[in-house]
Amino acid sequence: MAVDLVSKSLLWEYLAGTPEAGGRAVDLVPGFLRLVASRNPGIVFGIDFADWFGLGAGAGQALTAALTVLTAGLIFYIFASADRTRRWTHTWCGLILAGALGNLYDRLAYGYVRDLFLFTLKVGDTDVWPFVFNAADVFLVAGVALLALATLLGPRGGRGGVRDARGDPLP
Repeated sequence: MAVDLVSKSLLWEYLAGTPEAGGRAVDLVPGFLRLVASRNPGIVFGIDFADWFGLGAGAGQALTAALTVLTAGLIFYIFASADRTRRWTHTWCGLILAGALGNLYDRLAYGYVRDLFLFTLKVGDTDVWPFVFNAADVFLVAGVALLALATLLGPRGGRGGVRDARGDPLP
């Protein structure tokens, strides 16, 4: 969570606000990855509950924060109830919690999440999938993907599980 909050703080200050407000944009990989300051009032992929359900901005933020707290509670439960030998499960849950709490902090402190990295997938001259994210989003996506893989391929699911170099099952 500290990595996310420190990176957001330093880069937000460096970029001096959103491009629309005169802030700078910095090409990291031209045409593919840039640094930009972007305000995201929504949740996953910018889904804004205030717009979806016709709520006011305050009610939408409250719903988003409540869903984040419920999700964090579920992940904490998975973390706490996992077998102590399943260290990787604990690591993946830690990534998810760090991401969720980093973005929750932004929602509560600013009313939006500070996104910084603009990834653009182009096909020809068309932007197919522009996506703005932050370190918390990386932690969330990686944690969810790895936890899902561990669940599907672990010793209790999938086809017998993945094993480490010693032959022990990975969580």
